[in-house]
Amino acid sequence: MRQLVEVWLPYGTSEIPARIPTERLVDILRPEKQSGIQDYITEAKKALESNEPLSRAANESKRACVALGYSGNQQLTVELGRLILEFLVGKSSSPVVVLTTQDASKLSSDVFGQTTVVRHDPLSSETVPFPAFNGAFPIQLNSEFVNADLRIIIGELKPNHFLKFEGLTDIVLPGLASQATVRSHFADRPGFAVADLYKERVQVGMSVESLFVFGFILAGDLNPAQITCGTLPQCLEGFERGVEETFARNFSKKADIVVIGAGGAPTDASLARAVEALPAGLSALKKNGSLIVAAECEDGHGDGEFYEWSAGGKEARYLEARLRRRFNYNGFKASLLRRTLDAHRVYLVSTIPDHYVESVFKMRAARTINAALQTVQRIQGSDATVSVVPNGSRVCPKYIELQKQETPQ
Repeated sequence: MRQLVEVWLPYGTSEIPARIPTERLVDILRPEKQSGIQDYITEAKKALESNEPLSRAANESKRACVALGYSGNQQLTVELGRLILEFLVGKSSSPVVVLTTQDASKLSSDVFGQTTVVRHDPLSSETVPFPAFNGAFPIQLNSEFVNADLRIIIGELKPNHFLKFEGLTDIVLPGLASQATVRSHFADRPGFAVADLYKERVQVGMSVESLFVFGFILAGDLNPAQITCGTLPQCLEGFERGVEETFARNFSKKADIVVIGAGGAPTDASLARAVEALPAGLSALKKNGSLIVAAECEDGHGDGEFYEWSAGGKEARYLEARLRRRFNYNGFKASLLRRTLDAHRVYLVSTIPDHYVESVFKMRAARTINAALQTVQRIQGSDATVSVVPNGSRVCPKYIELQKQETPQ
């Protein structure tokens, strides 16, 4: 009887299985490092109590704002939020507003007691100019955030295969920005490159006065591996090595087929978001191999620009030339998908109608991972090898080619 290895991949707010024949499985690429902080509340309290600049700012504050960003561990975010609010109440009687970005987990209105919780909406939330950043375009940020004299952001720092990092670095821009600001940040950028998006976000964050960061890194089990409290530069400097160590995964053998999950909600909320996880799977895939992507895509393709750049079947070189004239982040993702399709068969397991998957985005639609695997194995042969990347947004695979040993003379 054939033995199968069952691997579960995040899919929206749930999970779906991939069943791989044991003899064909090459690797399961997930972070190996486990949690290093056992009592994270104690660690967080220490970080707060030892931060003298934050204590002084809290004592002098007349209006505080706490902003919560994306996190893979909602309970941790809530507990840190409560810890911050308790800290602020002990220092000052000034009013506090809690803001959440659209990527942050939805919270009940009473999760922080009487403290007001407001979800920022780029289209409808009140925004005001933020003149402190002297950049290429005017920035409008949430009025509660701008008008506060003490600002604290709470969130996770994790890798992004295009932008270097995401999470903490996204809370101010684009997380608390107006729709027009987000559009200006992402699109129609002459002489711009994808790496510049990260730099711009950090520059905007560093332009915010009285801004403190309560940040953390999550290990493979989604428990904290590191927590810190300080300024944005201090946090990024302290976390950079931690992110690399936590999410790195070395491997020495590529596979004919790679099954990859985009990471579940919110990182697989749309095809435009899910594409950001593709590099994790491509790094483990052989030339002419097949990629099976699991992404629920509850919001469909997710962006009109991504659709426009993807439709029409334009060649990757055409899209890339267009990007060199004026950079567009959704266009960049569409060009990477097109380049991937030129080199590999790509199957998508999602809720997007098959017509759009195949006619517009030129991928192959599949109902389940295992159905896609059966199809691919018929094409590539029953001896085709398989690797699985359960969560492409939480691992940075690195191919290490084994050195051939010289035969002793």
